[in-house]
Amino acid sequence: MKLPSIGVLWQNFKSVVVRFPLQVLVALVATGLWYYLAGRGVKMDLNQNLLKLLLLCNLGLTLLLALDTYAESHSLNLRSKWIMRASGLAFLAALYFLIDPVKYLTDVFRMALFAFAFHLLVAFAPFIKRGNLNGFWQYNKTLFLRFLISAFYAAVLYAGLAIALFAIDGLFNVTIHSEVYLRLFIVLSAGFTTVFFLAGVPINFQELDEEQSYPKGLKIFTQYVLIPLMTIYLAILLVYEVKIAINWELPKGLVSTLILGYAVFGVLSLLLIYPIKEKDGNGWIKLFSRFFYLMMIPLIVLLILAVIKRVGNYGITESRYILIILAAWLTGITGYFLFSKKQNIKVIPVSLFALAILSIYGPQSAFSISKVSQAARLKKLIASKNAVDKEEIPAVVRYLVDRHGLASLQGFTSANLKEVEEKIYVKAKKNKSRSYEIDNEKIDTAFALLKVKDIDNSVWSKYMTFNSADGVVNLQGYEVMIDLNDYLQQPSIFNGDKFEVEKGEREEVKAHHKRKVEKLTLKISGKEEVLFNVDSLARDLVLKHDQQPFAKAGHETFTVPSALLQLPQKTRKYNFTFVVRNLSGNYQKNEKSFNWLNFNGYLLIKKN
Repeated sequence: MKLPSIGVLWQNFKSVVVRFPLQVLVALVATGLWYYLAGRGVKMDLNQNLLKLLLLCNLGLTLLLALDTYAESHSLNLRSKWIMRASGLAFLAALYFLIDPVKYLTDVFRMALFAFAFHLLVAFAPFIKRGNLNGFWQYNKTLFLRFLISAFYAAVLYAGLAIALFAIDGLFNVTIHSEVYLRLFIVLSAGFTTVFFLAGVPINFQELDEEQSYPKGLKIFTQYVLIPLMTIYLAILLVYEVKIAINWELPKGLVSTLILGYAVFGVLSLLLIYPIKEKDGNGWIKLFSRFFYLMMIPLIVLLILAVIKRVGNYGITESRYILIILAAWLTGITGYFLFSKKQNIKVIPVSLFALAILSIYGPQSAFSISKVSQAARLKKLIASKNAVDKEEIPAVVRYLVDRHGLASLQGFTSANLKEVEEKIYVKAKKNKSRSYEIDNEKIDTAFALLKVKDIDNSVWSKYMTFNSADGVVNLQGYEVMIDLNDYLQQPSIFNGDKFEVEKGEREEVKAHHKRKVEKLTLKISGKEEVLFNVDSLARDLVLKHDQQPFAKAGHETFTVPSALLQLPQKTRKYNFTFVVRNLSGNYQKNEKSFNWLNFNGYLLIKKN
């Protein structure tokens, strides 16, 4: 096979830029944003805004691609195409100011639903009111195979370049940090893969209507791998349904996931074999395509029972709403393909797209219905005299605050919760608080206003955070300071020595018992090591806190005098002090130790 020349590759790239200018620009911006966010020293506020922009780039790529392919397939002129592009950009700009996934978890779900909907839109946009089903199938087959090839090429490129970097590191004693490997992955996965994929998007939609090619490998995979696996899962689910009927018991929650998984892969199998299912010599495929939807009927009944059980006990949440919608969609699709003579496969992506869009905003959306359902459940639990119901109250309060903010509890208190929440964010911005600290403060505020006592569900462990009370590092007597607030560190040079810092677990032996503890390791010119026992410091802080509690700054977050957050060490040439700025981890109560720790701070150095 003749490899393309650099000139040919450059011409192909230029043709992609001419055809999809905004998509290439979005891919480059996304790559740059991700590349930057993978580095060190990004401020929290800037990080949050750039992360939101990165997520919108993902939406923009698929939305703009769907609009462009629609315009091309309908032979729209350049002016109309740019009007559609401008409309897409305006929608994304409005979405940037409308959503805030950092503050509200519901907006994370919204972004996921938009992404799902726009990917579906790419699948059918060129065939809205035009083309035949064969062209629609050939178009999506091409996109599917192009995506797989793009991912494969990117993986091979990454493996080859990563091995080359590793060889340079080992052979020439050049320190190549993990940041380089991560950024290489970013460039290839977000940049190269996207542009390579766009180069393979079909342009002649008339030819697709006439094309009859079918990849032999796709038939072999579907006929001998996918369909047999689907048959095995179907047998398991049907046997489980018989078990339920015999024992007369409601199904377990896991069964809904299995049924949805079977349905998704089953529908995918039917889409993959669509052009050949009626051809001679494909008896096994023909049999599967005829009986798949018939066999879905008992599984849908089982799915509906599982949904009723779950919703009846715990109300509707976003995930259960989606489960309900998918159960209804499966029922409708099964009925359509069983009784309709048209058998239009475009119905599958179009119907899913419509349901996804309807689930995002409005009174019928997943978020509105979930909030109303859980607020009604909370009201019922508060009014109940049952001790078991009382124990469920904190979990519902947490859900409402996490997903919908403090304002979702307005009906349970006279305080203006919107103002209270705004004050929390103003204070957090002033103190440069992390997102989890803000979330914990909102939950603690909700518990205080509703007079709800939080139940400590962490019988064996709890997550604890210790912050420096003053935030000031006293440099008196020291000559240099190394900032350790990021996990990626470049070697520092002082007094002719090279200082390298590593965070990680080291094995410790005490009383014939081995265990791994978190330590900070300082390597001096590759010859000498100095260890700072952060694990010991963390356990001492817990012990001191149990004796005399530190000031509380949030949920299981405490401020500690800086004098208690210092670890001194010395060598023949230097005196060191590791000053901890922030330390957090999961404390195992029964073992009185941390099973993992995360920390940052500063290393102070002076010559003896």
